[in-house]
Amino acid sequence: MLSLEPELQSLRPILGDARAGALIARERREIFSLHPELRIGAWLGATLLATAAGILLKNNLERLGPLVLAILIALAAAACYAWTWFRRSRASVVDDYVLLLGALLVSADVAFIEAQFHLFDGAWRRHLFILAVLHAAAAYAYGSRMVLSLSIVAFAGWIGFDKGRRFDELYLPALITAALLVVWRAVDRRWRGDAFSRTFEHFAAHIALTGGMTYMIRDVVRGGLLTLAIAAIVIAWGFRSRSEPFVLYGFVYAVIALDAILLEQFLGSTKAEALTVIVLSMIGAIAALIALHAHFREVRS
Repeated sequence: MLSLEPELQSLRPILGDARAGALIARERREIFSLHPELRIGAWLGATLLATAAGILLKNNLERLGPLVLAILIALAAAACYAWTWFRRSRASVVDDYVLLLGALLVSADVAFIEAQFHLFDGAWRRHLFILAVLHAAAAYAYGSRMVLSLSIVAFAGWIGFDKGRRFDELYLPALITAALLVVWRAVDRRWRGDAFSRTFEHFAAHIALTGGMTYMIRDVVRGGLLTLAIAAIVIAWGFRSRSEPFVLYGFVYAVIALDAILLEQFLGSTKAEALTVIVLSMIGAIAALIALHAHFREVRS
């Protein structure tokens, strides 16, 4: 196995003993990063504790009463926020997910209060707007992209969800949400820099592409063409920003839309002809994805 240990040993006078020793230990596989595992474990812990809070609400509603439960959940959320705030100068991966747990508890508490007390009655979606504002304030106060993600989800729900709205009618709210996220990103970038830009971009791309896909339920051809147009914009942005995920997003959605259009045109054909279209498109898509990945790997190097 190729080892760079001799070269690192020769560079010890330049790198210093501490840095050279750390690099040599990594080269020998004596040390390795547990960061991904810690993030996954912390995320699972936060979501499991939030689920436990929901079970607590369900099992103790009659015994404690809705008001007491709402106060207890609010106090637990406040404790999470306070813990993270006082440790912000020495924050770790776990602290980020304690903050996420606090945000999830806030979401559960606001939804519980609305379900029990019906503060908004028919205008029930307003509690989603309140959550969007609360999570956005916390995201900016703590500089947390995860909490910002919760704000964006609540914001999208406030715009898009309605009891009487069918699934195939979500395309317009989705496109509006994506456009507003692009505006939000522009304002945020001018005000704070690029810290949250990627989060806005990823959500805007997915929501817009999903909007095009939902329109395909109503009209396959027009919805497919809309999805292809959005995918072209996302792909162009990916190449411009040298970000491979955006190119992959756009490409995958474009392949699905193109297949749907082709199958719509082949409705009167045999199953064998339709299957041939799908298989050929998949082969072409896999080859193109391999080429795209090789291109971005070359760019990164």
